[in-house]
Formats: sequence, structure tokens, C-alpha cells
Amino acid sequence: MQIVREEGLDTPVLYGAGRLHDDAAVLERDGDRYTVFLVDERHNPIRSTIRTYDDEAEALERVLLKLRQVAKARRSMAALSEPPRSDA
Repeated sequence: MQIVREEGLDTPVLYGAGRLHDDAAVLERDGDRYTVFLVDERHNPIRSTIRTYDDEAEALERVLLKLRQVAKARRSMAALSEPPRSDA
């Protein structure tokens, strides 16, 4: 969680703890398998983002990757909505 705070990323939903929201990164455990995915605005898993791992460390790396991708996409969208700068 230190990396998440330092980079200003959204807080992920880990093992059922956390708040679901649009584009939340989720990590679930089922026995010895770990599943990572993003959710849509209705909190349903986005199928194209679902990945399953045998190793918890790999799954956590995927969570960080997805959090960074979401943050980058939001920055890009924010830049598109900014008014053009005038050099005058």
C-alpha cells in the first residue's frame, strides 16, 4: 500500500476489503489462486481485464499495473478536456 500512497493511485480492493468504484482494481483469492480485474460503473468485472495467478506477488504486481494504467488514462482524459493554452 505504500507504493499506492506514494504514487497517488486509487486504493485497490484487496480480498474484499475496500470500496468498489468505476475502474477499481480488485484482487480476489480462491484457494491458492488469485484473480485480478477492473470493474465497470456497475461494479461488474471487465472481462478483458481478468487475469488469474498462482503466485500472490505476481497478482499484486498486476494490481499495481492496472492502477497505474487507470491513473494514466485519467490524466490523458483530463488533458483533453483542458482549454487550449494561449501563448499571447
